[in-house]
Amino acid sequence: MRFGLALAAAVTLSVSPAWAQRGGLDQFLQLDFDRNGSVTRAEAERGRTIQFDRLDSDDDGFLSESERSAGGRAAQALGRADSNGDGRLSRAEAMAAPYRGFDRLDSNNDGAVSATEIEAVRAMMGGQ
Repeated sequence: MRFGLALAAAVTLSVSPAWAQRGGLDQFLQLDFDRNGSVTRAEAERGRTIQFDRLDSDDDGFLSESERSAGGRAAQALGRADSNGDGRLSRAEAMAAPYRGFDRLDSNNDGAVSATEIEAVRAMMGGQ
């Protein structure tokens, strides 16, 4: 479950057709913590916090390059958020990174990705 949440949190960084075809939409729906059928920005932020905590193996409040490397593709994407260029990613930097994937899925810009919006992406991807 924790691995799935980390992958789901990665959607807040990017969404691509290949990601959607690999089951990314289903992983994204794991961020629906209250199980109401939509993922709010607050739930996406919670997912990113969970991802950060999982990757911060030494619990120092930063993600080093080695921690990001061990975390796979999703963690590497977070590395782009190192705004001060010190090679470590702070929790504040991670949380301040744009939620591009979320924003792309939230087609009506209401702050939540609804089941209808997810299904529209699925239909666009040929039912994946």
